[in-house]
Amino acid sequence: MKKLFFFLLPLLVVFSCKSVEQYRAGIEELSGNWDNTTKALSDFSAMVSSDMTNYTKAMGTMQLDEATTAKLTPEQQQNWTAAQKGVADALGAYAPLQKTIGDFMKTWTEKSADVNALKDGLAKGKLEGDVNAKLNDLKGLITTANENLAAWKASYNTVKNGVGAALTNLQQVHVSLMPPPPPPPSAKKK
Repeated sequence: MKKLFFFLLPLLVVFSCKSVEQYRAGIEELSGNWDNTTKALSDFSAMVSSDMTNYTKAMGTMQLDEATTAKLTPEQQQNWTAAQKGVADALGAYAPLQKTIGDFMKTWTEKSADVNALKDGLAKGKLEGDVNAKLNDLKGLITTANENLAAWKASYNTVKNGVGAALTNLQQVHVSLMPPPPPPPSAKKK
């Protein structure tokens, strides 16, 4: 019996290595696609957050001082309030987009552990569980991520255009309500 075990041991090692090798190309392809998709998702998420921050700062720079506000006619006050509300509402459209992205990124991050487990298993020569099912699940998630990214970009463009238009309107109203700058000092005549 001992002789049979020692005879079969090298065969088991060869077969176990061969079974891991059959998944190498699939795991390496998945890993590369996962990394590329992760970068695309992260870059897009960062861009959306950055725009939201920049637009909020831009809105904050367009304020009227108390003296100017006190001199506004009711119609001017109404225009100013409407322009500010327009920007606030347009900026509010970023919130659902950011939530959707954030929710998906949470799932993506959790599934990254499965990708890492496959890469580690490949490196160690030992894969556990139903590798084909894991590969298919993760490939499906990459497809979903790319579809989501395309949809998010379309939504983002709509939101960004809305905020841009609202900020332009606010800027025009702001300029129209600001008192003119004082004239430059005139040169003394001799």
